Amino acid sequence: MNNDGYISREEMFQMLKNSMVKQTTEEDPDEGIKDIVELVLKKMDHDHDNRLSMDDFMKSVKEEDLLLEAFGPCLPDTKYREKFLADLESGSVCMDISQAKS
Repeated sequence: MNNDGYISREEMFQMLKNSMVKQTTEEDPDEGIKDIVELVLKKMDHDHDNRLSMDDFMKSVKEEDLLLEAFGPCLPDTKYREKFLADLESGSVCMDISQAKS
């Protein structure tokens, strides 16, 4: 979110908070989001710096293919996902959104 190349705990919380459906329950919805953030960091933060880097992400999805599935319908189909991962490994994917072509 701040273009530093990492997703921090706070950034992840805000992204999830903004994307979650609000439920009318007595539970504090922020607590559930905090739990999800903790689970994601525990599973994916390989260098234990409380933020996710592209390196953390790559190691995680290589170890556990189901993590890609956890992102649900926001991901492309298998053919495009495999091409993206191959491009990512070869270094031909631009991670700076300001350089992305529209």
